[in-house]
Amino acid sequence: MHDVGARLISTLLLSGALLFVSFLVFSVLYPRKVLAASPASGAPTIRRSKDYGYLAPVARPLEWTLRQVERRITYRSGRSSWGWAIVLTTFLINLVLLPFRILAARNAKAMKALQPQIESINARYKRRGLNLDPEHSREISEVYKQHQTSPLAGCIPALAPFAILIAFYSVLTGVAELHGAHWLWIADLSKPEQLPVRILPLLMIATQLLVAKIAPSPAGVDARMARFMGMMPLVFGILLYRQPAALMLYWLTSNMLQLAQQWWLGKRYA
Repeated sequence: MHDVGARLISTLLLSGALLFVSFLVFSVLYPRKVLAASPASGAPTIRRSKDYGYLAPVARPLEWTLRQVERRITYRSGRSSWGWAIVLTTFLINLVLLPFRILAARNAKAMKALQPQIESINARYKRRGLNLDPEHSREISEVYKQHQTSPLAGCIPALAPFAILIAFYSVLTGVAELHGAHWLWIADLSKPEQLPVRILPLLMIATQLLVAKIAPSPAGVDARMARFMGMMPLVFGILLYRQPAALMLYWLTSNMLQLAQQWWLGKRYA
């Protein structure tokens, strides 16, 4: 239980006299199992601990899955472990994302096969000084249509992991039981690691660099854009260095699973 008390003094002017009214405002964060009391007990019940807004269609199933996994761990081992619950939930999330990554790998392979044909069309129109001509775009579109692929087809599967990341971040900041929950060397999963050098963000950066290295590059990306994309893991590491350990644990576990999936996809769709 985490209590934050704040005293608010409000001054009201009524009938020419000053009337001081003090309001004592408490903001209390309780675990759900405490709040969701039985209706028979007469205590009020709270069905939802957080309003996820537009993220609710994704965040609610993620929260339900995380809590179910944690309950199974508690039932099997006799003690709660939210750290392992995050790891196992991340494994399930990556199983759900695998079909999207297969689609992205198939599209990358198809785009790579079409690249010589696209470059030939670009070169022909460039020599004629018509590289911005509508006929140029129409001819390239016809090539994509003929082979039933598109550069945008690889972007849609790539958006799913980011949508889940944002939703799961909202879940991890809304689960009250993570406050004070320890895991291995981490004293509190709801806070950053209390170490001089935080291990999880550094491991996240290293694994993210490996993921970026082995992931197939989109067709037609120039060297400047490739260098920019290669720097993104460092940017993410700096931005997320002070984030809660629970989020870092999810991201690190997801990177490790994605490395295994990319290795398998590389062998299958090389």
